[in-house]
Amino acid sequence: MKKPANLVYGSEEKPPVAITVISAVQHVAVIAIFMIYPLIIARQAGVPPSEITPILHRSMLVLAIAALLQALPRGPVGSRFLAPSIFTGIYLAPSLLAAKVGGMPLVWGMTMFAGLIEIGLSRIWSRLRVFIPPEIAGMVILLIGVIIGLAALGLVVRDSGTSMVSGGDALLAGVSIGTMIALNIWNKGRLKLFCILIGMAVGYALSGLTGHITGAQVHAVLSQPLLAFPSFSHLRWTFDASMIIPFAVTGLAAAMSSTAVVTTYQRINDADWVRPETRSIGGGIFGDGIAAVVAGLFGTYGLTISTVNVGLVAATGVASRRIAFLIAILLAVAAFQPTFIGLISIMPPPIMASAALFTSVFIMISGIQIISTRILDARRTLVIGAGMMGFLMDAVSPSAFAGAPHWLEPVLTSPLVLATLVALLLNLLFRIGIRRTVRLPIDPQSFSPQDVENFIERAAGAWGARRDVITRVGFAVQQAVEAIIEFCRVTGPVELAVSYDEFDIDARLTYDGVALELPEWPPSHEEVLEAEDGARRLSGFLVRQQADRAQSGTERGATVLRLHFEH
Repeated sequence: MKKPANLVYGSEEKPPVAITVISAVQHVAVIAIFMIYPLIIARQAGVPPSEITPILHRSMLVLAIAALLQALPRGPVGSRFLAPSIFTGIYLAPSLLAAKVGGMPLVWGMTMFAGLIEIGLSRIWSRLRVFIPPEIAGMVILLIGVIIGLAALGLVVRDSGTSMVSGGDALLAGVSIGTMIALNIWNKGRLKLFCILIGMAVGYALSGLTGHITGAQVHAVLSQPLLAFPSFSHLRWTFDASMIIPFAVTGLAAAMSSTAVVTTYQRINDADWVRPETRSIGGGIFGDGIAAVVAGLFGTYGLTISTVNVGLVAATGVASRRIAFLIAILLAVAAFQPTFIGLISIMPPPIMASAALFTSVFIMISGIQIISTRILDARRTLVIGAGMMGFLMDAVSPSAFAGAPHWLEPVLTSPLVLATLVALLLNLLFRIGIRRTVRLPIDPQSFSPQDVENFIERAAGAWGARRDVITRVGFAVQQAVEAIIEFCRVTGPVELAVSYDEFDIDARLTYDGVALELPEWPPSHEEVLEAEDGARRLSGFLVRQQADRAQSGTERGATVLRLHFEH
């Protein structure tokens, strides 16, 4: 694993104590923003205020467990990254419906069910790779970034009570996010690593001057007892068969989100990243599913690996896995500390919005980068485009699906779930007619390198192969065909067969003629000029350099050149 230039501390590096502590605090502050989701569900379910505070305390414990699970150094659980979790909008629509049907006991029971679905998917996720290509994972990441950005704007608009952002809110959010941007862009020192935390702190200070936080609120927070143990009373769990499909889809969407987030962590930590690493992704989904089951068991709301914190890691360049353990400790301590919960409860919406908007930019760009690594033909363009269009239709005009069957409501009222399902179903449909092996006969008398390049490009687009690999395949095959025609005394046509199995690409050239030698070392200048086979050996060496493996031999009386490329 090669460390990228913009990464200050890699996943296995040990930062100084000060950076570890401040980074952990910054992550906790970002995580705390999304405590708004359990609050929304509890209020929609009519939970008394006296019972809401214990839910928040239990929520902190669940978040601590989730952060710990992802950072475990060994075993089948966890992604092995600094990948804390947050309460997520993925669970919002089905949880609201469950709260309406059966109250919080049904929300908790079905959250456990969604977690079990995710655990089950984690065991077979690598086998599902063909059905869940990276470009769809990139689309999910992009849309999650959009959701966070829109939710951030909604926080400020709802708080103003109008469809416009008030001047005071705009000032507070502008100063907060302006501080984050200034420190991230123009500061080259360590302050860049804590740009979000500093921006939020500046926002809190300004809130006191603008009246967003009153003295009475501060006094109420400071008057809280020093310690308070989370209460596990009033916990009950129920199950409703009508909620199976909505929460099963939610578990799938959570697994998709986790896949995309862990893939982003892999890209952030490895400059030579070329493909998603399945063990890390499977372990991340497994840990995410366990955390969701624990969330339901502890009586709180569904969560997934944080898309916002991965944006924070990308923005600051601090990705050390060790920080996750301190995050877990801080969250566990916060579960017993009413003052911290109180500080979260009085955080002005413009400050929440500024932090969410800042990180959403990095999340969206990560999604675009994942999508752009693939060659997109018409099929895959339609898959991604239709998924995004479904998202926009649902987000802009949710009433368009008001007449849908009751059991489809959680799917059609969640833009991300709808977009994910549209993309996955179209991907399955459009796989019909895609050949895994394609063939091209080549006439040595009229060989055109452009014809070979176009042939491989068309096949690569249908397969969704990575552009950098296809560039190597195209160059190597062109070089090989030219060498065979020029130096191997070919009689008759050359047949090119290119195969793809979701992991690797194999090119096979079959012809009648002399085998192309593939030396490990190039011939000397004198050998190229004077030896009869010098030019042929040089061509064979260049072809060998482009492929990950190359082999030349005979099969059934014909000469065969095999080139293997790892995808």
